[in-house]
Amino acid sequence: MPKRLLVIGACGDIGQGIARGARAQGLSVIAADRNAERLQRYADGSGIATITGDLASEEAAIAMWETAQAPFGGVDAVAIAVNAPNATKPLMDWTGDEMTQVYATNLLTHFNAIKAMLRRLPENGMLIGIGGGTADFILRDMAQLSMLQAAQRMMYRGFAKERKSGAQIRELMLISMINGERKREIAQPDWVMDTEVGAHICAILADPETFAGPVLRLEFT
Repeated sequence: MPKRLLVIGACGDIGQGIARGARAQGLSVIAADRNAERLQRYADGSGIATITGDLASEEAAIAMWETAQAPFGGVDAVAIAVNAPNATKPLMDWTGDEMTQVYATNLLTHFNAIKAMLRRLPENGMLIGIGGGTADFILRDMAQLSMLQAAQRMMYRGFAKERKSGAQIRELMLISMINGERKREIAQPDWVMDTEVGAHICAILADPETFAGPVLRLEFT
């Protein structure tokens, strides 16, 4: 099982759950975020290392990868939990420029990270991206999110299909609301805990053959 996990987007509800859940499973965790101030939450004795960086381009993603090597002498696996808030409105109200920005901040970030990091991971490594269940259905005034998540799912399938050797790639689709830091007060009993996502990531890393993918699902049962 890979022992050193880079979590990108580690200050969101899902990313923080992955980082803390993986640390609880004994992994060495590097938490990455664009904002150094937000990363201060990990200065709590958790043992989670932090780095700043972004995925705005493949070059930026390579720079993040290189920075991530320092805390534990390397990286064995990557979890990408990057997403940016976007407007809720009918498709007819979106402009082309707005849609381009949504795809740049939510889809191309994953694309840049995969291109930069998948080939640099060790042979037994893995890259896992987080996706959402609305790839299969549309919530009111959120068709752009379904379009985005469907495209992301096919992108991960495409990279997996083209992969000839080296580290493996998966997408983990979360088919549930997530009980994370910002939603604790309104969370319902059937929501998946944020740290459960981290534990599930660890299970995938430990037994890739059982979680063959390339697209996997995590939902409340």
